[in-house]
Amino acid sequence: MSNPYIVTLKPSTHKRKKFRHLILASDDTESTPRVFKYNVSGFIAFLAVMLFVFGGFVGLLVFESKRDARYERKIKERDQQIETLTADNTALTSQIESLNNTIEILSNTVTTKTASEAELAETIEAQAVPSDFPLTGSASFEEVDGEEPACIFTGSDGITVVATATGVVEDVLEDETYGNVVIIDHTNGYKTYYKNKGDPLVKKGDSVSMGTTLFIISSDNLEMCYQISQNGEFINPLDVLQING
Repeated sequence: MSNPYIVTLKPSTHKRKKFRHLILASDDTESTPRVFKYNVSGFIAFLAVMLFVFGGFVGLLVFESKRDARYERKIKERDQQIETLTADNTALTSQIESLNNTIEILSNTVTTKTASEAELAETIEAQAVPSDFPLTGSASFEEVDGEEPACIFTGSDGITVVATATGVVEDVLEDETYGNVVIIDHTNGYKTYYKNKGDPLVKKGDSVSMGTTLFIISSDNLEMCYQISQNGEFINPLDVLQING
């Protein structure tokens, strides 16, 4: 007859935990050694975690080191750019100052040239006004009034009749009373007339300046008639002539 209460024992499938013991002892005979029990798997897991944390920390340090190096490189590049831009700005400032000096010199030159041209124009314009004395030496004169006022000069042998301003000889004609007449157009509305019995020393179309010789006074042509017209009308020569003495 079989026994219904027979129990069959199966081997356990649970793994047994392995523990290690760490004993800390000292040279002191009176001290009691201390025993620490630890699980090997847990210790290995702890070491793995610590290694992971340590690796992460090292990786963080490396990352921050690279980041700092990158920042330092960017800062150095920026400083170099700033230095380059500063040098360029200094060079541009110097060029601007040089250009400003050149502009000032040119402006002064233009101003001076303009003033000189204005003075020259005034001088040229003044030289075209028949205000000079028509003889190179002393002479007496009398005024002739009427529709064609004139000055009749009586000079001495050897002096010359000269143009009283710059202009162009408009014509050289014969004159019933004085023999010859030289007409000068001063291109500003003035014309002057020089009448004398001497031989004219200029011809039609000649350009003359103030003081150009027109006749030579000699004993047989001491008188010279001088007239001025302005815009086609004769005026008194004394209104324009500058006579000293």
